[in-house]
Amino acid sequence: MIFKSNFGLTLSVLLAFTSEQALGREQWLERDGRAVNLYPRRFGQEQPAVLQKIREACPGQVCGVLAGQAVTPLLAAQPECTQQDMADAIIDASKQFDAATAALMVAAAIEYRQVEKNTPPDFTTNPPSLRNSVFCQKAPKNPELNGLVQAQDPSNDPELFFDPALKATVRRGSQANTSPFGAPPPLPLPPPLLLLLRQLLPQMLLLRPLRPQMLPTAR
Repeated sequence: MIFKSNFGLTLSVLLAFTSEQALGREQWLERDGRAVNLYPRRFGQEQPAVLQKIREACPGQVCGVLAGQAVTPLLAAQPECTQQDMADAIIDASKQFDAATAALMVAAAIEYRQVEKNTPPDFTTNPPSLRNSVFCQKAPKNPELNGLVQAQDPSNDPELFFDPALKATVRRGSQANTSPFGAPPPLPLPPPLLLLLRQLLPQMLLLRPLRPQMLPTAR
């Protein structure tokens, strides 16, 4: 009995470790590009709050279907605009309901548009680099979503982004989707060596030897 208990504990730790290594911060459970549906009571995980708000925003099957569709756009491999398109679809669907129900659906869509999207770490670096998700480069269909973008994990490297179209890391400022739609592209930070030289230059100037002053010659 003790052996089985210890084995089960060890297996749980290993599974948790490998899951974290596979996807880093996994805001939405996924494997091989697909959402993983867990039993909340068994695994101690609650349904993401925004999905529950979408499901409960309107009666009948409309919002239930929308909530089910809303998970996939948040997975790492999904194109950069699928989250915004999903939020637009929720607002479009709200127009068939009364004002109170529509307001709940629009509020849920606005919240959904701003939730964090999965991004895998870059394991080609040591330690693995934590990357941001790239931004959609088109205007939303509905004005309620203007200016809204997805959240980013504050522990991510601000210079690095995961582009699902390239399946690779891109640096901030290297392409348009590393900035929100309509925003001016940021200037990339100088390389580390240049930054170091800028920091050392004032000290080097202070340490520069002074030329000896010419003394008057005796006559």
